[in-house]
Amino acid sequence: MHRKNIITYILVVSLLAGLFLPAVNAVASSSPYLLVPAADVNAADLIVAMNTLRVSNGLPALVEDPIIDSVAQGTAQTMAANLLSWHIGNVSGRLQAAGYGGGARVWATENFATGFFKSLDEIMLVWSDASHMIPAVVPAYCNIGAGVAKASNGQTYYVLQAAYTSAKSCGDYKSPGVTPKPGSTTTSDGISQIIVPVKVATPDADGKIFHVVQAGQSLWSIAIAYKITVKDLQQWNNLPANSKIQVGQKLFIPGSNTAGYFTPTPPGMVQISTPGVDGKIVHVVQVYQTLSTISQAYGVDLQTILTLNGLQVDWPLQIGQKLVIRPAQVTPSPTPRPLTPIEKLTPDSDGKYYHTVHSGETLTWIANLYQVRLADLMNWNGLNASSILKINQKLLLQVTPPATATFTPGPPTATLTATQIPYTPTATRSPTPLEDQPTPIPTPAASSGGNPGLWIGLAALVVAGFFVGVFLWRRR
Repeated sequence: MHRKNIITYILVVSLLAGLFLPAVNAVASSSPYLLVPAADVNAADLIVAMNTLRVSNGLPALVEDPIIDSVAQGTAQTMAANLLSWHIGNVSGRLQAAGYGGGARVWATENFATGFFKSLDEIMLVWSDASHMIPAVVPAYCNIGAGVAKASNGQTYYVLQAAYTSAKSCGDYKSPGVTPKPGSTTTSDGISQIIVPVKVATPDADGKIFHVVQAGQSLWSIAIAYKITVKDLQQWNNLPANSKIQVGQKLFIPGSNTAGYFTPTPPGMVQISTPGVDGKIVHVVQVYQTLSTISQAYGVDLQTILTLNGLQVDWPLQIGQKLVIRPAQVTPSPTPRPLTPIEKLTPDSDGKYYHTVHSGETLTWIANLYQVRLADLMNWNGLNASSILKINQKLLLQVTPPATATFTPGPPTATLTATQIPYTPTATRSPTPLEDQPTPIPTPAASSGGNPGLWIGLAALVVAGFFVGVFLWRRR
């Protein structure tokens, strides 16, 4: 009877463990969402970024307004709570109802973006089209505000609003209850209104424009200042899509007069440079080219190119940069081999060849020196095994010295030809406004092996239940 109770107890414990396991697995499978970092971009960042673009267009910075801040923040929270994918509508009416303009007519525009953004640059790229650049290019706008809110699905909503009123001109209008200090350069929240614009560089002696990156500048602000696209900057400076620009970095700015701007070199095509008279090969970097494609085109190891040019594998290449592919080839003069003893012979006055005996030499040694038979050497000179040689004695050598070998140049070095490298484009997402296409939450990939820790815990639970049952049985 006791044994039946023990077996029943173990079955109950196992059943509870089986029910517990799916719940733990469900929690474990949702852990990737818990690891998504919170967005670091705040409302002040949005305002400073838009004002940077506005000042770069020669317009005064928009003044942050507390009423617009409040409406923008409320809009962000409402959109996040309802997971909206489009504007609420009538932003002018909402601002006027909140008190902006003091009852006068209000004109306003609103930008919003939502998704799992990692940086301010990604948000501004979404707002880089004409409809979202209204606050940066329309002189009539005076005030600005922004809000940020987190949705239940982990996405963040960013809202920026700009407005002006027909009652007063910019600078004269102040929202109710706001009295800024005379000469103040900050808003009511302490946000600096001093914006450093992107200063456009002038062409150099060759007519090319290079921009030196300054503190606070990004690819989107530089692109807008020069009226080109971010893609132009990335392609003509060989910058990867996720690269970060550094202060002091020199960027080439293409223009309508830049050779190949409208018809750049096809992706993957590397035009091979011909060797110089000294055999040296220098490659001039063109658009779309990387260290790996250049290495493949020339059939030269990537590490060799890095070593010859003092580069690192993660350094971006500049358009027009010269790379040494092969150093100068110095062809050494051929060294003639030493002449054999027979080749060193000089015929005597009678036209025959002789060897002059020196101290310590024997007939056998002389025969080995000239690689002739000892019997032949003795027959040529009427000698036998008992003959004694004398110093300066001349021994006849009936041999014919071979002609001295001359150096023959090898076949010419093969000339390198242009190589077409198969181009494999990297899948990239076009920077379309994310409010039109809300980013879905990714589904975690199922693991074929499961979670080892969960199975260990389950086994431990069963074993513990077994020992508890045995303990209870022994007490009975």
